[in-house]
Amino acid sequence: MTEWLAAAARGLADQGIPSSRLEAEVLLSHAMNVDRVWLAAHPEAATPAYADKLLVRRLRHEPLAYLTGWREFYGRRFSVQPGVLIPRQETETLVAAALELAGDETVLDLGTGSGCLAVTLALERPGWRITASDVSPLALDIARKNARALGAEVEFVLSDRFAGLAERAWDLVVCNPPYVASGANLDLEISRHEPPEALYSGPSGYEFYELLAKEAAPHLTATGRLTVEAGDGMASGIADLFRSNRWKVERMVPDLGGTARALVLRPR
Repeated sequence: MTEWLAAAARGLADQGIPSSRLEAEVLLSHAMNVDRVWLAAHPEAATPAYADKLLVRRLRHEPLAYLTGWREFYGRRFSVQPGVLIPRQETETLVAAALELAGDETVLDLGTGSGCLAVTLALERPGWRITASDVSPLALDIARKNARALGAEVEFVLSDRFAGLAERAWDLVVCNPPYVASGANLDLEISRHEPPEALYSGPSGYEFYELLAKEAAPHLTATGRLTVEAGDGMASGIADLFRSNRWKVERMVPDLGGTARALVLRPR
């Protein structure tokens, strides 16, 4: 097993995959259904053939989260599979922005994907009433499973943006929209494997924000807010776009790296 880990780490590093030793350990622990502590304590254990199969797939840049079937978000494991966007750490900034609100809130997670935002908010604020929507039946199925597995009470609705949500209004709408420009150069594991409809917005990357600026206001209560995630370097452009559509930018929230990652917006 020790030799397999060393060889796997070298192979992953040669493919430009960062944290190659850690990834090799994660793949092997998943293949053996043990944790990494057990691996360290049993270096003499035999390596199963399934580990080789997983390694081959990872060397082809299949995302680690799809191979193991989960990704951690806000300290919890969320199930993921191909066809559902993998949660990112930077999206936790949206959670932080939402949790700064006080009182009993009604919340819509628009385009919920794996359900990581909706489920996290439901668990962190049990008094809030959470609705999660997505245009993808597969994503909604995974999100429901995550809610059940983690014990979160969330309402799920199949909807293309606001089309399936009638005339309902919420105190807060959170959204991690597709914001990648169609010509952007992404890592292979993203461009080859993650759902394009959750990544690409259009030629500029701002198209979904433009739709939100035009469509979201009627779905907010009188004091309601919209909170969106921003791509790298996009926050100022997003703020200008919303201001030009009669929205007030209440604040921009930085992620752990200092990048403006979430915008809190309110219609004028």
